[in-house]
Amino acid sequence: MPNPIKKTEQQPESYSPKKKPEILNIMEESAGKIKMKKTYERKTANGGSYIDGIPLLRWGEWRDSSYCGCETALLNAAGFDVSYEEVMGLSGVCWQTIMRADWDPSSQMPQNGRLCEQNVGNALGIAVYTLRDEKKIRKQAKKSLDAGIPVLLVEGRWAPEWNIACGCALENGEEKFFGRTYFDCQHTENPQNTIEHQAVNVAADEIHTENGYVLLNKFPGCAPQALTRFYDKSCKPIPRKDALRVSLETCLAMFELPRGEHHAFGGDAYDILIEGLSQGDEAYRAQCGNDQYHIGSLMDARRAAYVYLESSADLLQGKQKALLGQTAELYRAMFDKLADAIPYEKTSGVFNRTSAAVWDTAQREKLVSALKENKTLEKEVRSVIAALLAEWKG
Repeated sequence: MPNPIKKTEQQPESYSPKKKPEILNIMEESAGKIKMKKTYERKTANGGSYIDGIPLLRWGEWRDSSYCGCETALLNAAGFDVSYEEVMGLSGVCWQTIMRADWDPSSQMPQNGRLCEQNVGNALGIAVYTLRDEKKIRKQAKKSLDAGIPVLLVEGRWAPEWNIACGCALENGEEKFFGRTYFDCQHTENPQNTIEHQAVNVAADEIHTENGYVLLNKFPGCAPQALTRFYDKSCKPIPRKDALRVSLETCLAMFELPRGEHHAFGGDAYDILIEGLSQGDEAYRAQCGNDQYHIGSLMDARRAAYVYLESSADLLQGKQKALLGQTAELYRAMFDKLADAIPYEKTSGVFNRTSAAVWDTAQREKLVSALKENKTLEKEVRSVIAALLAEWKG
């Protein structure tokens, strides 16, 4: 019986890369300080500072991409009124379909495929950047936190999902960073919404602040020279219409990516899902671990896609607007088919707990039918997007 939980004490091989991942669209450092009204209060404590009040991160709450969920929380804390769905759309994550043949949960890390990550910063006027030297990363992280802006990183603690650093303090002369991870909710929450530590995962002295921020004992994380990112510098924002175009162009390109050594994209990724769920019970249980997570991530992405497109309708006019509306309807149809086949609460949210029921044959048959229909709709939607882009006017 497969275990859909990302166990913090056991990391899959793909969660321990032997070399730096090849990341597309890494943002370079540029001049200019961000000036904005911060959402949360910055507090000083123990020779450092932290940003107060950043909420817990959870799967199963329509924020199932840890990358976009963390980035949205970071941007909101920094004072940007941007939604998760908009971040999913601007970055291109909402269009992705990506899988590994071994069903490893790391396949949903969007940086394994093609994205337009820089588009988020460009649309908001943020020059997102990375630094090569770890000492400089630590120094700049403190500056960013002192300015009230969190830091984005991968694998600050536990398995390599995206995290945000929310504070830094000195303890016995040692500099320690702490913040939010999607794994925090695998701890028990008390009625006051703070985290009670479990000795197997986190010690009492690793819980920081009344918010329950957890020590990021691996800071600056996995491949920090590529993946630890700063949002405290500004750039001239591009028009949202231009950002929409970049996202739609990425939508076409990412679905046609050739199958790589480990990852499959677009139709090939759908085939992995369909073939796995079509197996008999014994083979399915042996192969298709984390099935709830993969289906929930796909459902979450397709929902974000149509919400982003609907919210972008006023950016276009005439035939373009009509084609955009048609695109949104197709993504809504994809979401509806998945939601009709499996309740959302039986998908990604299982990662917040310790166990989950395995889908029976009848449930999997519904999903296979929905996935086959959606694979056809994916081809249709890209035809509509191609027509929309052909009509594009400045």
